[in-house]
Amino acid sequence: MEKHILSKSTYIRSLQCLKSLYLYKYHYKLRDPLPPELLIRFDKGHNIGKLAQQLFPGGFDATPDQPYNYYRSVALTQELIFKGYDTIYEASFQHERVLVVADILVRRGGKWFAYEVKSSLSVSDTYMKDAALQYFVMVSSGLQLEDFSILHLNRKLDEALINEPSKIFTEVSVLEHCKSQNDFVKNNISTAKDVLEKKIIPSIEIGDHCQKPYRCDFYNFCHRTEPEPGKLF
Repeated sequence: MEKHILSKSTYIRSLQCLKSLYLYKYHYKLRDPLPPELLIRFDKGHNIGKLAQQLFPGGFDATPDQPYNYYRSVALTQELIFKGYDTIYEASFQHERVLVVADILVRRGGKWFAYEVKSSLSVSDTYMKDAALQYFVMVSSGLQLEDFSILHLNRKLDEALINEPSKIFTEVSVLEHCKSQNDFVKNNISTAKDVLEKKIIPSIEIGDHCQKPYRCDFYNFCHRTEPEPGKLF
């Protein structure tokens, strides 16, 4: 299996700015230092994901044994499906060098249901785009999905409810949205791949997209004197 060229995070990055995607892939060291509050948010998201797993207990965790060895996780996920496992955490799928990892994959009555876990109190446009990519790759890989849902918090975490995850999460089906976005996803994957394969830094002007929906982690680099197209310095 070829190493993936795009993942959920890099695909979402490409939708915000193709230059950011290029820099992330080929000039990673130019990134701004990660602020402490962002690291805290990452830890929180991981913990929320573990909490959501309690809604579907007894699953097999397909997380790779080593970081970035996701080709092993893809193969393991297929093996688990073939062997009849009904609940898989961190299920990985790859299609045409695009990798996605579903937080929770559950089989009920012979049908598959996918769940993406978010630590926010609502479903954002970015989450919908994330879900659409996951759906596209999973279905293109041959998995027939009965539904795809986002699990998000319905209240601020209360220690008293930690052992009652059913009272913490709200489930929102986004299946119809995902189905409607297949062409959008396919076209944007093609655009992102084209940028990466050319290996020439895209010439993109500074603008509102530098901070929306997230502040780009190459913000300081790009807000220096702009280099000539195709050059970094």
